[in-house]
Amino acid sequence: MKLSTNDILVVVFVCLALITGRFAFSQGTQNLDTSLIEDLLTETSGVSTPTNGGVPDDSVTFDFGGDATDAPKPDSIWSIIRAGGIVGWVIILLSVAAGALIIEHLLTIRRSALIPQELADRLFQLVKSGERAKAVELCQANPGFLSNVMLPALMQPWSHWDYVEKAAEDALAEQTGRLYRKVDWLSLIGNIAPMLGLLGTVIGMIVAFRELSLSDGMARGADLAEGIYLALVTTVEGLLVAIPTLAIHSLLTNRVTTLAGDVAFTVEQILRPIKFAVKKTESTQ
Repeated sequence: MKLSTNDILVVVFVCLALITGRFAFSQGTQNLDTSLIEDLLTETSGVSTPTNGGVPDDSVTFDFGGDATDAPKPDSIWSIIRAGGIVGWVIILLSVAAGALIIEHLLTIRRSALIPQELADRLFQLVKSGERAKAVELCQANPGFLSNVMLPALMQPWSHWDYVEKAAEDALAEQTGRLYRKVDWLSLIGNIAPMLGLLGTVIGMIVAFRELSLSDGMARGADLAEGIYLALVTTVEGLLVAIPTLAIHSLLTNRVTTLAGDVAFTVEQILRPIKFAVKKTESTQ
């Protein structure tokens, strides 16, 4: 089954909706668990310090089941991704869509896919021998870029070269435009991703300043860290998606331009016997 660009985007947006809902549910559960733990710690915080004759005994130690070698572990990739929040998940889904589109474009926008040499040779032989019906049937049986350009030209009366040439030019422009529009989805993703990163940055700064406001300007660095962390993570995610996506979009656009020129040259070679036959007829009249 062959998926179109629109099918891929629909699947991506459905996955985005599912992941967003799952993330919101997990965040709510996590916040509930955190509040319960904080209440428990508050209730058990009134622990007196052991004394020895009214003097604090420094020799008394407490064992909380930990180890002196225990130290905070650096954040994992998963925790960094989760720090981006819903905006971060949207950017990640856009990266998945961009990756799927890039793979599809690299497989379909190739010379062997757009200009099959065997088909071109067969069409040339049929046109040269004047077998118009077989040439039309061959194009209809092998849909593709080359066939879609050749078919309108072959349907014109071969005795009028101007009609044949105009039909081929119009079909080539239409097929090339479709390829450009197909590749432009990458440009859309590449432009949206950094804007979403900027949105995450603004949200993170709002969170940070809200903490500052609630503390009457006496907020600690740890209180502001969450918002700043969100701002930096989403900014990086947006740039990591946008930079390669826009670069590959530029490369694919250049490839489409090059292949469109190759198709134009191939069509001209295939239709050359018709052109020569018309010119020969005109010269004998």
